[in-house]
Amino acid sequence: MTMRTKTRVARTCLFAALVAVPWAAGVGYAAEGNGPAVATARGGPLPGSPDFRPSPERPTGWRADGSGIYPAAQPVAEWSGKKNLLWTAEVGTGCSSPVLAGNRVVVTAEPDLLVCVDAATGKELWRKAHKLSDLPAALGAKAPNLSEHYGDATPTAVSDGKWVWVFFNTGIVACHGLEGTNRWMTWYPARLTTSYGRTASPLLVGNRLLVHFGPLLCLDASTGKLLWQNDKAKASYGTPAVARIGGTDVAITPKGHVVRVADGTTLAERLGSCGYVSPVVHAGVVYFIDRTMSAVELPGKAGDKIEGKELWCEDLDGEFFASPLVYDGRVYAVDRAANYYVIDARTGKIVVKKTLDLPPAGRTDGPHVYPSLCLAGNRVLVGNDAGDTAFLEPGAQATVAGTNSLGAGSGATPAFSGKRMFVRGGKLLYCIGE
Repeated sequence: MTMRTKTRVARTCLFAALVAVPWAAGVGYAAEGNGPAVATARGGPLPGSPDFRPSPERPTGWRADGSGIYPAAQPVAEWSGKKNLLWTAEVGTGCSSPVLAGNRVVVTAEPDLLVCVDAATGKELWRKAHKLSDLPAALGAKAPNLSEHYGDATPTAVSDGKWVWVFFNTGIVACHGLEGTNRWMTWYPARLTTSYGRTASPLLVGNRLLVHFGPLLCLDASTGKLLWQNDKAKASYGTPAVARIGGTDVAITPKGHVVRVADGTTLAERLGSCGYVSPVVHAGVVYFIDRTMSAVELPGKAGDKIEGKELWCEDLDGEFFASPLVYDGRVYAVDRAANYYVIDARTGKIVVKKTLDLPPAGRTDGPHVYPSLCLAGNRVLVGNDAGDTAFLEPGAQATVAGTNSLGAGSGATPAFSGKRMFVRGGKLLYCIGE
């Protein structure tokens, strides 16, 4: 528990955006002024580089490593349904984000599909369905009710460069080779704890797959067998953040539970809370961004119990479905009505609040800002579910550098590789670049 906590008012929403957060291993970033982030000496090519390849030590999933930061990306400044459009692929509808694994892009689609396309051409290489009827009868697999708001395929896949893991609202979890081979598929009767279905994405930590069914489950990534289950760490709509405290890997849930990955032990509860987005961990501090926002410093070592030090706790207007960025001493957040915030990461004070000229431009009647924030090179990208994207210069001025539109959108967050951006719109996956 933090040194100071606040009670948060429970709210319902019309849509649960897909969210995720950074894992601790792999590349670290430092910022030089307001310029692009740079890598530390470890980890190899940076996310966003055309040379980046996921590995077991550096898996890639939603927002790459979960931070939303692609320091080596160089996306084009202008695009449309015709301009700088390299290819489109019909993958189906959905709110999950594309995942780039070398020369392949994988994405889930409604109701139960995993689709793989060639990253260079958009040619479909294979697709897999994940039906309850294909499971052994002995499992007694039964799906929860389908949410009328978004469906079953909201969680984003995760890959280590050889395998790809998927999770669906039905309770199905599966693993496939990037060549299209079937490794395993299973189902667990874990209790649903959210009103609008399961939206949290799976996370890969070594050979352990974390899946927030309702309780938090840890599976053997090679076999799908259950390793442990934590019933206290109940799911909300965001994905847990994976962090490292000392030499111990932990998962931090949106409701503030800290769970040891090795054995599922709860190390702390109620560090903070965010309803529909995910906590973000940066430089030993976990940020919870919602109508009440807070920053909690994690300890240097992890015993059987830990205590976080709350650095600040402040109020924030708006409803938040897009996960924030933490970069260069600032937190960047946007509410569903396109109100954009720049927050001092050290104090929690709002530096800038600006209503973007991006639909809904301050209204709450839609379209909505559901895709999460990304930093690609030296631009912050903010998008809505109608296919409109604004990109801004990072920093206290919140200068808008431009706005583009595809004419069709989704709640998905884009992915980047060099000068290419992969983004969903309606039934299509777009590759934008030059």
